[in-house]
Amino acid sequence: MYNSQKAIYFTGAICFVITFFGFLNFFPDKVLYPDRGEDYCIIFYKNRFWWISEKGFLLHTASIDDIVKQAFITDVNVNSLIVDANDVNIIQRIEDVLKNPYIAEIKLSNKSAILLKGVVLYFNEWDDLIRHSSKLEKLLKTMEPRTEYFLSSSGLVYKIRGGGGEEK
Repeated sequence: MYNSQKAIYFTGAICFVITFFGFLNFFPDKVLYPDRGEDYCIIFYKNRFWWISEKGFLLHTASIDDIVKQAFITDVNVNSLIVDANDVNIIQRIEDVLKNPYIAEIKLSNKSAILLKGVVLYFNEWDDLIRHSSKLEKLLKTMEPRTEYFLSSSGLVYKIRGGGGEEK
């Protein structure tokens, strides 16, 4: 036999759950989350591109349009959705380099930058990249695709490994 009292309780519980979760969406973000800042730069973490704040908080995923507009950073240490303080300091130092249109990616772990045409540029110190990033446009014209280079502290570029396969 059909028990209408159970059906009413079940329907009421479902309506309560839907209303409760729908009500949570009306809270402003400031109530639910601390002030995390505005979009600062893009990192690659757990197979996604994320916008982070200047303080290192992961904010939201980046769109394809955002990724194309500026360089992104890989090999970033993230704990509890916050970028490691040492990595944040490095990111703040290379802020102007990230806006360079000839740099596609910067790898923090091995101090390298991937430029257009698949060129990998290694360096010893972050200051080397910062000082000589203005020369990248001229250098990129003479660099071979898919080739590895080393940027010295004096601004000289040495070819480490050739790409090959361009003749095909």
